[in-house]
Parts: sequence; structure tokens; C-alpha cells
Amino acid sequence: MVILSSATTALASPTTPAPSPTVPGPTVTSAATPSPSPTVAPTSGQQTTAAPATQAPPAPTTQAPAPSPSPTSQTDEERKAAMRKAAGPGGAQMGQRSPRVQGLLTAQSTWTPPFGIQGLDVSSYQPSVDWQGQWNMGARFAYVKATEGNYYTSPTYASQYSGARSVGMIRGAYHFAIPSWSSGADQANYFVQNGGGWSSDGATMPPVLDIEYAPSYVGTNSCYGMSPSAMISWIHNFGDTVRSLTGRYPMIYSTTDWWQTCTGDATGFSDYPLWIASYTTNTAIGTPTNWSTFSVWQYSSTGPFAGDSNVWNGDYASLQMFAGNPAKGSFDSLSLVRDTTSAYLRVTGWSVDLAQPWVSTPVNISVTDPNNATNTYSYTANSYRPDVDAAFGYGPAHGFDNNILITKSGTYKVCATAVSINGNVDLGCKTLQASGVEPPIGSFDSLTQVRTPTDVSLRVTGWAIDRANSGTSSFADAYVTDPSGQTTGYRITANTSRPDVGNVTGLGSNHGFDKSISLSKAGNYHVCMYAIGQYYNTALGCKDISVGSNPPPKGYYDSIRINQAPGAASLVVTGWAFDPTNTAASIPVHIYVQAPNGSNVGTAFTANQSRPDLNNAFGIPGNHGFTASLPLSTTGTYTACAYGIPVAPLASGNTTLGCMTIQVSNTPSPNGYLDSVGIVTVSGQANVKATGWTYDPAVPGTSTPVHTYVTYPDGTRTGYVFTANGARPDVNNAFNITGNHGYSTLVPITQRGRYTVCTYGIGIAQFSSGNVLLACQSLNY
Repeated sequence: MVILSSATTALASPTTPAPSPTVPGPTVTSAATPSPSPTVAPTSGQQTTAAPATQAPPAPTTQAPAPSPSPTSQTDEERKAAMRKAAGPGGAQMGQRSPRVQGLLTAQSTWTPPFGIQGLDVSSYQPSVDWQGQWNMGARFAYVKATEGNYYTSPTYASQYSGARSVGMIRGAYHFAIPSWSSGADQANYFVQNGGGWSSDGATMPPVLDIEYAPSYVGTNSCYGMSPSAMISWIHNFGDTVRSLTGRYPMIYSTTDWWQTCTGDATGFSDYPLWIASYTTNTAIGTPTNWSTFSVWQYSSTGPFAGDSNVWNGDYASLQMFAGNPAKGSFDSLSLVRDTTSAYLRVTGWSVDLAQPWVSTPVNISVTDPNNATNTYSYTANSYRPDVDAAFGYGPAHGFDNNILITKSGTYKVCATAVSINGNVDLGCKTLQASGVEPPIGSFDSLTQVRTPTDVSLRVTGWAIDRANSGTSSFADAYVTDPSGQTTGYRITANTSRPDVGNVTGLGSNHGFDKSISLSKAGNYHVCMYAIGQYYNTALGCKDISVGSNPPPKGYYDSIRINQAPGAASLVVTGWAFDPTNTAASIPVHIYVQAPNGSNVGTAFTANQSRPDLNNAFGIPGNHGFTASLPLSTTGTYTACAYGIPVAPLASGNTTLGCMTIQVSNTPSPNGYLDSVGIVTVSGQANVKATGWTYDPAVPGTSTPVHTYVTYPDGTRTGYVFTANGARPDVNNAFNITGNHGYSTLVPITQRGRYTVCTYGIGIAQFSSGNVLLACQSLNY
């Protein structure tokens, strides 16, 4: 075998070794004076070495070229005989160490890797092996060359194979492949028939395919004249045949350089353990891409053991398992689990193929259902099980935790089998009584819209039965997605009579649902229904529907005017409005008034006044007129806009009834007269009496105040408040007004002298222009 280097160490073997016998081997001087091996003193983090760090494999000796694989002038046996002669008595060795070079390798290495279990490989080039001595040195396994091509069997195979076992070693056989000579299947059959068999007795290593640089006598390049794809196919053909004959895939012996050069660094061989050759004292052994690690490392062809020296990458227990023990594992639990739609058998446990414990391997689960039908499922036992790793050291990725869908209640029998290349292992069976397995059933029959003057609804109909509890009415859930994308869920009890469902299912009739869901907007709706069970739910499907808008209100803005009252004024707007979808209802009307200061205030009213003219014109019932009074606070220009507000659902919007503008101005001052002033005595008290009339033209029906101011002889002046509320039909007739507007005032006096009496009409309208002097008169007392 040749040597693989680590990722950071140059390959010990040439990158593309030529078939010429002049490829240099390890540096030697002569058979009598071998070059001494340098000794490197160990330092921290290093191992003591007794061989060069990068020792190239020996080159094959000069031998006659191999006969053509298919000569026309030779029989098959004659070709094989010629090939045997070209190969020489021992044929090719691992690493192709020739007898000539072997005779020069007298300097034995003593270095061994600081890990693993030691072993060796031999061929007829080591005819006499001191097996007990090798055991005493620490070797616990051995590989023996059995065959080469389909023309050579090692004459020392039997004695070496039995000799290794006689001292307690675990032993196995290897085949030196000549891919250009015959098919992989042909050489695999030849190998197995001549020592390459295997049994799970714990003492037999798996067969080995030694595939490396072509010996010079083959007469090809290093890759046997084959393309990477042809080489990959040949290796699979060999491995599949060995697997079919022995129950195990062979271990592949090679180098990283050869594998990369001749297979294109092929992957797809994860079932094949790796035996890597690399003559270096660096423990960081590089491997081809297909493998994350190696099983065996051939680290030296010059000792310390006979033949080539190797190390198993693990402890002795793992070597024994690799040799022959089948799978191991545990069927931990069987339980019933559910999600929202289905029931499952949950199986948990762990499984490991002891022949390749670094690989997550399959576990087979067989399920016998209540109908006595059996199905088998295969899963990869690759879930995290650190407890298994802590207990056995197999690695953490050997657990299985899988759910198997079931659809029927009853008794289930579940069996687990750990799968191994050395034979499967029964992990046992468990039974489980599963109840309520059947999911709910039902139907989403219809989705329609229902419109009334006061409501627009979606109507959903169908049926739903929970087969886990069919004696009770279950639920149907509706999920309604509205035009804005918002989804709302509604729980509906499926308890209406559906004799048709009862006749078909035999599960009773009270499982129907018929539900109306009120809507708040028009547009496209998406509705999905689910039958709700005790354990899980079943989707009954989805439907879509488009819901149109109702028409907006109708109406009219009849008039706008100013209404004056004592101390107050208001805008009065009149009109009518009704909702054509709900004509019996009196609908809101909103009035927005923009004041002279720019403010815009809205007030809500109800169009609920009798308008028989409107009812007759449209043939509708109800009261739909409105008269809205809006207070005024200042003079100026006002604009009032009226809107009809719908009461029916899903109306397409409000209706603008129109806008009107009105100018609010100051009203005239009061009108009036001071008819007379005189002195009258009442119960011995002298009084100044003033009579007359006054009214406010803005509010002519209201009696207004009159103020009387008396200037006394001493020059003082006092005012007195009276109300002009005496009857003056003459005034009413003259000005065509109503109400009482006459006044007669009495002011007591005591001073003698001249008095002056003045009366004033007082404006009471909100926007009156002011008070007015009616007249003044003087008199003596």
C-alpha cells in the first residue's frame, strides 16, 4: 500500500506514479549499509518518530509486461498463466513493495500511532511470520492477501490466516484489484471463493478491496487505463457482489491521492469502511471526500510489525464489533400522538450497526393494524441520543423517534428491527390499543349571502361528525377572511337535523350546521370550514363569494333660513332623506356648518318628520323629513351642507344632499314712541307717569324692555326698567305685528321743581343693532 498524507502534509506517494520500475522508493544505500532512520526527540504535542515523516512507498520491480487482457491467440487459462508469470510468485502487495526493495529495507521503524489498536497485513512476501511474537508486540488483528485479479491465489494465505487466529488475533482477507483485467463481479466471486468469505463469528474482519496504483506488469497507467466513471462503476460492481455473497460491503484500501486521481474523489461509498495508507507520523490523517474518518490506517511498511503496520481507529471493543457483531439497539416506547388533523404511532429507541458505529443506519418498523395488515417502514436512526453515546460510546446520532400515520381505531402491533450489514437484530414488539383514531368527517355544502333591510350575512351550511364521539353534536369552525384580509373565526355547533347524513353514515342525524354570519363591508370573502373533533380537526374545504354594496341614501336639501328669538338666533335647514334598502327607517342626517371664522362643525339630526308628499312620490312608508336648527353666534357668511347617512348594512356610502350659503347681518334697532309724560298721585304718592309703545322688529311678537330715565330738579338722573307689555292694538294694526308692546311707567317723586323724562326701546334680538331713544319730555311739579 502507499501512503496518504494529512491535509497539511505533502503526499508521501508521487501524485501520479508511473508504471515504470524506476519510481524511487525510500532512500537506501545498500543492503549491507542501510541508511539509518533519523530519531526525532519528542516535544510537547509531538510523537517520537523512527521513520522519515514523508516516506514514499517502494516502487514495483522490473517485471515482464502483463499479457493483453484479451489476446486472440490465447485461451483464458493461458492468459491467466501468463499474468501469473508476469506478476511473479507473490503478485502485487499492498503498497506494491517488491522483493528487490524489501531486501533493502533492513532499518525497521519502531514508531506506532498514540491511539487505537495495532495490527498488520502480510502476503506471501512474509512466508514465515512469528505470530506469537507479533501478538506480544501488541498486534490484535491481521489482514492476509488472498487473491489478485482472477488468476492468483496466495500460497501462504491458509497458513497465515490460521496462524493469526491461532494466537487470538481477529483476521481477514484482502484482494488486490486489477480493474483492467476483468469485471468487478468476476474478481469478487474469485476472491470470495478463495478466502474472501466472512462470518459474524466475532473473529473475522470484513473483506477488503485493495485498489491502488497499477503494478508495472499490468502495462497501463496508474489508473489501469480507466476513466473515473468506469473505475467507480467497477468498484460498485465488486462491492455489490461481495455484499450479496457475504452479507457485508468490503472495506476499501487506498490512498487519498489515488482515489482523487482515479475516481475523481468519488462519493457514494458511505457503506464502505476506509483503510487509508499514509506513511507519516502525523496523526491528522487526511481522507478522501467520501469519508469523514478512517477505520484502519496503514502507517508504515517498515515496521514495527511484519509486513505493513496498521492501527484500528478505536478501542478493542469497537474492533470486535466491527469484526462480526451485528446491530444493537432498543425499542424504547410506543405511544399514540396526535396533531390537529391525524393520529400517529410514535416509536422511539435507538439502533446502531456495530460493524460501522460511526454511521447512522436504518431501523425497520413493522406495523400490524387492526385489520391484520402489516406494513414496514424504514427510518434512519440519526436523531440525537447522547445517553446512548455516554453508555456505549457509539456516537450521539443513533436515535429514532418517528411518527407513523394511522387511520383506524383498534389494536396495533409494532415491531422494531435494527439493520446491520452483518445481519439484522430484532429489537422486540409492542402493542397499543388506539381509540378515537378516526378523524372527524363532514362537508362544507354551501356558501351564500342573505340580504335583509337590516342585515347582510354569509350563510354557511353543511355537516360535521366527530367519529371519536359520534353520539354528541360536535363543532364546525368557520374562518372568514374579509375583503381587507382580516380573518375571523366562528365556532358553530353542528346540531341541526340532517337525516340524509344519518342515513348515509349511520352516526345519527343531528350533525348539520346552518349559520349566518353578519358582514360589515362589501367585497370578496374567503371562507374555510373545519370539522372539530375531540382529538383533531378535519378541513372541509374553502369557498369564495363576492358580496355587493347596498345603494346610498336618497334625499334633498330644501331650504336654509335664519330664525331669530330673543337673545338667540339659529340657522334652520330643511329637507328629506331615506335609505332605499330600509325605507321604513328614519335615517340620520348630518349638517356641517362652516362659520365665518372658518370652523366647520357637524351636527347629527334624524330625518323623522312627516313628509306625505315624499311618501306619495316614492311609494314608501315612514317619516323622512328633517328641519335642523343650528345656533348662530356671530354675523357673517354661513355655509351649511347636509348629508344623508344610511342605516342599511354595506351601503356604498353617505349621500351629499347639497350645500347652501346665507348671510347673517345685524337686525334693526327697536321701534317705538313716548306718547305722554305727567304727574299722577296714587294713594297720596306723587309719581311721574310716562306712556308709549316699543317693539323689536326682529322679534315683533315679543314684549320688549323699556328703560325710563328721570332727571330730578336737583340734577340727578336715575333709570328704571319696565316691560312694554301692555295691549296696544293700534300699534299692532299699524305695523301688522302681534303681541303686547305698550308701556305706562310710574316713578315716585318727592322734590319740587322741573323734571325731564326720557324712554328707550331695548333691542332683544341676537344681532340687534342696539337700543333706541324713544323721546324725552319735561314737566314741573
